[in-house]
Amino acid sequence: MARLFRAAGSARLRLARSALVLLPLLCAVAGACGKRGAPSPPLPRGPHPPGGVLGRQIGHRAVVGFEVPRPRGPRPTQAPVRAELVRVTYQPGLTAPSDPDALRRRGDVVAQVVSDPLPVGGRLLLEDLRLGELAGNGTGWTLRYAVRVKDRRGRSSPLVMAPDLELLPSVPGPRDLVAEPTAAGVRLVWQPPEPGGTHTYNIYRSTPEAPWPELPLNSEPLAATEYLDSGIETGAAYIYAVRVSLASSLPYREGEPSSTREVRAEDHFAPRAPQSLVAVQEGPAIRLFWDPNPERDVAGYRVERRVAGGAWQPIGPTRVETPSYRDEGVQVGVRFAYRVSAVDRAVPANTSEPSSVVELEVLAEPVAPGPPGT
Repeated sequence: MARLFRAAGSARLRLARSALVLLPLLCAVAGACGKRGAPSPPLPRGPHPPGGVLGRQIGHRAVVGFEVPRPRGPRPTQAPVRAELVRVTYQPGLTAPSDPDALRRRGDVVAQVVSDPLPVGGRLLLEDLRLGELAGNGTGWTLRYAVRVKDRRGRSSPLVMAPDLELLPSVPGPRDLVAEPTAAGVRLVWQPPEPGGTHTYNIYRSTPEAPWPELPLNSEPLAATEYLDSGIETGAAYIYAVRVSLASSLPYREGEPSSTREVRAEDHFAPRAPQSLVAVQEGPAIRLFWDPNPERDVAGYRVERRVAGGAWQPIGPTRVETPSYRDEGVQVGVRFAYRVSAVDRAVPANTSEPSSVVELEVLAEPVAPGPPGT
């Protein structure tokens, strides 16, 4: 009987020791012994959220632009390959409720783009292809859009909303757009969509190789029917279009675009002749001064000299970059005449008419008086 009790005691001791060994392992599996509370949500695994999500109306279309986000990690399966435009609608006359979760619960995919991979960091545009399902093609409806991006395994980024877009009645594009190069830039002139109409306008500029930008050249809608685009590069080709601005507040809502006009910014316009040329003797040399030319594309000046009624000859460097020049190649007792022309940056360069002529005879330098008594 004593042996039986000793055996039972040894078994209980072994069981207790086993429990002490297993307890830390069970605590580790459970996460933390003695801690209670709601479980943490799983970490996101799809792409990061899209950036800069902006909607706009162009005529009878609704377009949403966004920036393609970076993947969540470096694995090939995490590359973004699909973007979806999700929409919920609110009928005319209804106030759209503040319910961002409506897009997740009942949003419809109305457009998508697939590319393997999408251009990370680039901006893409998605046009709502299902506006025709709405009465009046969506005019008067409030459209709530969001964009999400998916990776190669179908994992989704969060939905990112654009500001609500209420579609307004559209108008035709402006008429008779003309684009012509001038010395100051490309000048645009157009007519309202209807004779005598009063509107405000947005100007858009693209190049033959690039898509149309999302934002206009002008920061505020223009009431005038002309515009000077001075931010151009000489020799480059540009394409222009004008749209009527339907609303002064964002998001952008615009009518149909005008016909496009392509123009090459060629510069065949010479600067004006330099003004106020003055010549003064400066020691054994002659210093010339004149007013700087106001044209933004002036690259410098050419200086010419005539000696004793002879022929005009260029002097100094091919192009003087500042509105002054010191002529040190003069002789005492000789009368010199000068004129200056402005040169622009065009290739080949355009040269202005010469300035008015100034003349000056070089005098002997005065001898400084000696000390008293000499």
